[in-house]
Amino acid sequence: MKKTLVRWWLFTVITLCGVWPLWSAGIFTDIYLADVTNISFVIYGVFLVSVVLTGVAAYRISLGGEDRRFTTRTNKYIDICWFLAETMMALGLVGTVAGMIYLFGQIFVEIDPSNPEDLKEALSHMATGLSTAMYTTICGMVGALAAKVQLMNLEFGQEK
Repeated sequence: MKKTLVRWWLFTVITLCGVWPLWSAGIFTDIYLADVTNISFVIYGVFLVSVVLTGVAAYRISLGGEDRRFTTRTNKYIDICWFLAETMMALGLVGTVAGMIYLFGQIFVEIDPSNPEDLKEALSHMATGLSTAMYTTICGMVGALAAKVQLMNLEFGQEK
């Protein structure tokens, strides 16, 4: 039972070891500048809440309480975390749609093909919309995957 908490800690440290090089390389700044919806940062917040709740649930599982109220509350934490994992995926898809809407919004109405400055502006607008779509998708998918790995640890810990 105590292995659940240790595995949670291991997964959390591995996640931090993966985030640190991205932070050092300025990837989060690039995402902040490119994502016009800022949905990526909402996904980060949901992920942090998920990590904390899975930690609480892992701690409760490692205590090994057999009381019905104790296990019911632990299961509620786990259910909330599964919901948060699905929320990250859904937010990633919402960001994809929002980025595509931004990409195709007013772009074709305002273009004068004979003016090179209009074409440059249109391409810049399209790149911003596409990067918003891609960044929110990858943030949602990676966040949901990492949260589900943590949740599978909890599920295995409860079985033992």
